[in-house]
Amino acid sequence: MPKNLKRIVVKIGSLGVTEESGGVSEKKIHHLLHDLYQLKEAGYEIILVSSGAINTGRALVKKPEEKKMMISYQQACAAVGQPLLMNAYQKILSLWAWPSAQVLVTHEDFKDRSRFLNIRNTILRLLENGILPIINENDTVSFAEITVGDNDQLAVMVTEATDADGLILLTEADGLYDKNPKEADAKRFDTVHYTDDFSSVKIAAKTSVGRGGMDTKLRAVRKLTPLGVDVIIGSFIQASPISRLINKTGGTLFFGNPENQMNRRQSWLSTVVKNEAIINIDEGAAEALLKKKTSLLPVGIRKVAGTFRRGDVVNVKCKNKIIAVGISEFSSKELELIKGKKSSDILQMVEDVPSNVAIHKDNLLLV
Repeated sequence: MPKNLKRIVVKIGSLGVTEESGGVSEKKIHHLLHDLYQLKEAGYEIILVSSGAINTGRALVKKPEEKKMMISYQQACAAVGQPLLMNAYQKILSLWAWPSAQVLVTHEDFKDRSRFLNIRNTILRLLENGILPIINENDTVSFAEITVGDNDQLAVMVTEATDADGLILLTEADGLYDKNPKEADAKRFDTVHYTDDFSSVKIAAKTSVGRGGMDTKLRAVRKLTPLGVDVIIGSFIQASPISRLINKTGGTLFFGNPENQMNRRQSWLSTVVKNEAIINIDEGAAEALLKKKTSLLPVGIRKVAGTFRRGDVVNVKCKNKIIAVGISEFSSKELELIKGKKSSDILQMVEDVPSNVAIHKDNLLLV
């Protein structure tokens, strides 16, 4: 992981938090959370993507004989299991007075700009308040058109959405091996360069409980490492499962492209910015952005040009010079109403106010 690692996404598979026969395992969850708490105390920001809802509820829902009923069966299991799983998380987190939040999402939530921004802002706000976000796919409502598919893919999307510095995928196997790790002569790869080809590696089958497997994890790796994001795959069975991986005492570290680590966010924002979408600000607001790294407040906005929606990436100008690009919390029409106004005044001017800032500092890139 990079030396400046601060924010990490940790994904745990079903067998890392449940019993293979079904039902939640408080022992396994304690094993995971104790390590995460130690990392939190050391200054890490942690986002947890947790599988296990379906397997937690499996023992309480009768399995149908007809294959066509399997989706509704899994959705029912998730509906029963999700609150039981969260209750176990909260019970154990209470040992350290560490609050948590449940975030359930679908693939559609990441495709829609406004929903994407809502997810991002919610998770960042939770982190600011020292709350552990626990994220899972909303299996109860998911179907083929909107499902993420597996939580390895979900973890990739969350890593990107929150600008996390790294992703840790916890599974049974302690990393990538040159063959099935259950074979006596199997050798583990300590590190893999982002350009290395591992398509010829013989991958073991997925577990009897999870929807993913090593194949989905390697696909996750391939999506993130070209962007400069380091990914680690390792075992949840080991003591201090996450800490040991960060300290490079196990697992497989997939290096992200070092050339893209610094430019990852910049390249994304600069490629999707709407050229005609411009927020002109006064000198005081420009100084606050450039020197104090603050959010852009409505009071500092002098003029709004172009038509854009909430969630669009816009240019921020001062004296005809672009000084930043960022994700707007309001539409151009709404900003016209609240420009020059104090944040406390916008509640009376805009319905369903999503934020008290025009562009949050976490969604702002200085040019």
